[in-house]
Amino acid sequence: MDNKTNRHNRMEPMHWIPDHASSLLDVGCNAGDLLYDCRQQYPDMHLAGIDINHSAVEKAKLKVPDADIRQGFGFELPFPDGQFEYVTCIEVIEHVPKEYRALLTSEMQRVLAPGGRLVLRCPHAGLFSWLDAQNFRFRFPRIYGAVVGEGIRDKHYRKAGEELVWHHHFTRQELVGLMGSGWELETCQFGGLVFFPISDILRWPFYRTGRANHWMVGALQRIAAAEFGMDFGGQSYGILLVLRKTPGPMHSAETVRGCATTPAP
Repeated sequence: MDNKTNRHNRMEPMHWIPDHASSLLDVGCNAGDLLYDCRQQYPDMHLAGIDINHSAVEKAKLKVPDADIRQGFGFELPFPDGQFEYVTCIEVIEHVPKEYRALLTSEMQRVLAPGGRLVLRCPHAGLFSWLDAQNFRFRFPRIYGAVVGEGIRDKHYRKAGEELVWHHHFTRQELVGLMGSGWELETCQFGGLVFFPISDILRWPFYRTGRANHWMVGALQRIAAAEFGMDFGGQSYGILLVLRKTPGPMHSAETVRGCATTPAP
């Protein structure tokens, strides 16, 4: 997906990062795609990233050589207090063991400057959450073992000394409650329904056989991205929050602009 599309899709983090932003940390940066998009869009922005995957971190460093990219855990961020104006956490928190999730959100809050914003996206407990391909290893362990053996993600997590956990799908209330105090929820967005998880399943054979650049993979990604930009409300497959760091406690769910459609300032 190109930068222009990213800026117009409300489920994409680039939509919520303004032109005047000065610094950004991507927690769970993987191979650096989001950081690369930011560098293309904002040449002067200070960029940083962290991921547990050694191989992905090396790729990210090659892709965005001037960014401060490190290998490590999101719940142990090796950055000073208040260093970043923006923190992104995209499709990450669902991979974190339950006992570390509150620590992850606390660490992201710590490294944000006062008034800074967190853009967080993760799977939503929607109608087709059961189609999540990442959970097949737990739903059908014998079949998964026979067909897949050790998947790419399994291998990377094993090397990092981290365990793979159930790919959790959050409700809005659950996610807001997990954030704790010190936040103002500025917007909540929903997107995607069924093609997003189906696309993930259909693309797997191409990744498994080293054909990630096949034209079919690109076509599936574009269709999935288009559907992901559509709001299906409580049935949606994905959820995105934009939260502002505040000195006071987080507002209650009744008073926040929980389903705002106006981009965060």
